[in-house]
Amino acid sequence: MRNSKVNFFIFLVLTVFFVTGCATARPRSKDAKLAPVDPQVVSLQNEIQAKDQQIQDLQYQIERSRDNSGANFTSSSRGKSSKIRVSGVSVSDVQTALNRAGFDPGPADGKMGKKTKAAIKAFQRAHNLTPDGVVGEKTWKLLQN
Repeated sequence: MRNSKVNFFIFLVLTVFFVTGCATARPRSKDAKLAPVDPQVVSLQNEIQAKDQQIQDLQYQIERSRDNSGANFTSSSRGKSSKIRVSGVSVSDVQTALNRAGFDPGPADGKMGKKTKAAIKAFQRAHNLTPDGVVGEKTWKLLQN
């Protein structure tokens, strides 16, 4: 009788195992929930890049209209921080990359001078970007290639 109980228990365990399957063979519910998020993240990243480009285009238009109107708008906040919009990238980094790409920004002195601005705009024109003189994500990505 004891032997039949053990056999029944073993039969029951094996039946449950075969009916439910191995736990590692089933897809995790976490992975199934995360899969639809990836296209959403990519879509949002693309939207952010498009908005960044729109901002750069508008800034270029503003600067152009200021230049055309002859108004003198100067601000202490303008300078290298307003011309480089990529975290961790210095003016020297941009100057070095421009030199490597064949655009002369002058000496790599870390100063955003007229030659550096002109080289950035020339690089942007050559790569079909808005020639605004601002080193954003797209400009920096191309400069690194």
